[in-house]
Amino acid sequence: MKRISLASMVVLTALLFFTSQASAVDGTLNSNTVKAGDSVTVKGSIEPGQDLFMVICTDTMFSATNAPGPKEKDRLLNGKNGKNVFGNTAIPSSYYVLSSDPAALATPTVSPKGQTQGIFAFPPFKYDVKVNKLKKWEAIDSSVKKNLGPVNSEAQWKMLMFAHEKKFGMNTIVKEKPPTGGNARMVMSDYATDTEQWNEGVTVDLDKTSGSYSVTMSPYKNLAPDTTMAVYVNGQKIDTFKIEKSGFFFKTGNVYMNPLVVFLGAFIIGVLFVIMGAAGGLFTAAFQITAIGTKGPVGVNAGNTIKPTNLFLTMCSPITGLMTFVKEKRFATPVAIPFAVGIVTGAFFIGPPLSAKYLNLASFKFYLGIICLVIGVKLFIESLPGSIEKKKAMKAIVQKFNAAVKEAKESGKALQMGSIEFDKFHPVKFDMRFWGETFVAKPLLMLIGGIIMGIIASSFGVGGGFMFMPFMTTFVGYPMYLAVPIALAGTFATSVGAISKYVMMGYQPDWIMAALIAAGAMCGGVIGPKIQKKLPEILLKRLLAGALILTCLKYTGLIWFMR
Repeated sequence: MKRISLASMVVLTALLFFTSQASAVDGTLNSNTVKAGDSVTVKGSIEPGQDLFMVICTDTMFSATNAPGPKEKDRLLNGKNGKNVFGNTAIPSSYYVLSSDPAALATPTVSPKGQTQGIFAFPPFKYDVKVNKLKKWEAIDSSVKKNLGPVNSEAQWKMLMFAHEKKFGMNTIVKEKPPTGGNARMVMSDYATDTEQWNEGVTVDLDKTSGSYSVTMSPYKNLAPDTTMAVYVNGQKIDTFKIEKSGFFFKTGNVYMNPLVVFLGAFIIGVLFVIMGAAGGLFTAAFQITAIGTKGPVGVNAGNTIKPTNLFLTMCSPITGLMTFVKEKRFATPVAIPFAVGIVTGAFFIGPPLSAKYLNLASFKFYLGIICLVIGVKLFIESLPGSIEKKKAMKAIVQKFNAAVKEAKESGKALQMGSIEFDKFHPVKFDMRFWGETFVAKPLLMLIGGIIMGIIASSFGVGGGFMFMPFMTTFVGYPMYLAVPIALAGTFATSVGAISKYVMMGYQPDWIMAALIAAGAMCGGVIGPKIQKKLPEILLKRLLAGALILTCLKYTGLIWFMR
């Protein structure tokens, strides 16, 4: 009989040990394919007496180097103000821990949210929210750390904390909107025994005596089709499942949505645009954020997907009207060209790079809300009797001008009357004769104003019409019939300049969504005038003003139940 060597005994003992450990953990999924938004159930057993730590996460890892957005990549690689530097650290973009002992990883606490820094960092813009605050790596027991699946280092844990607890992280990596404006869900337990909002829809049933368990949860509802999710039980990978699509998936927008809903929503915006005469881009941005829920690809902040998608509408909308004005010789080029040059300069060279770096979704929503408040107040003022009378007088002037244009066209004088005459060009100001009237042209003022407004409009992904018209009619002193064609040119210039820059920087619009939004809004623009004639203008303007003010309250977090 052969004698067993000491080395053989050591190997045999090790094999028996690992075999016994492996057999102590098992699990079975209810399905290896799960429709996006549906729940997955895992049943099995662990070593009796142990706590359960189940990890459900994307099987592929994400690192800063994978981020397609250059500004996001730079911030994740190099940090902001020396903080949150992740380098090549990789984590799953969707990562959940379902545990019978959640206190081992996180502690429920009250945390400040909203505007925690900047000029608005005071109540009610800054407010407290109850969140499941993740523990620091050094505070987690070593016996628990080995149960976290593909996450096994302090660097990974820090990146997970950033991804789930910071707004930039949620809107760039995780993509899962927190239900109460707090942290994204990560560490969860059984809702029946722990009724915190982050546990909703989760069941964790563990019999410690036998070790048998059953866990049910729904991963993020907008996970892309064919995403592979891995399941780990107490550190051991037991299986994977694939996500099936749940309706139409907008790939760049990273959201499931019926295309008809997108079209109809944009159609309503087109109607509202006709009634208001401006702010179509603002409504579209709010529509994308609240109704569609555009998220953007993993590694691109949601705000940097919304803006270029939005600008596609403001690029298409003015084309028809602008061509008509040019054809009818109603386009004053000596003031329109410097205005358009200024806008393109601001919208291409300055606005998008600043916006991509500083105006992430959290900031974008807040300041969009402030702009909505300004436009809402303006609309309400326009609904007051004095403003209505003033507008009637302006309409009468425009109608008189349009009648003169019609008569000139019929008599063959349109070409002559539409010609632009001036004695000597001067960059600051000169007299310009146009359609029988003399105006003071101010090219330099139009150029500077165009640069400033081009920066603002492109930063928010809007056309800028809400700024152009007041600037020209109030600040510069142009009549409405001169200002409208120039404003349309400005909107088109903003859109072309900004879209070009966003795309060159790596921020693609969701082209399918953009086309649907543009088509819907343009159809609404055709139907809008017919609807407008049958509805009371004062009531409409006040309703729209109310809607914009409500949008402000929601995006700025001023009212607790709208956060």
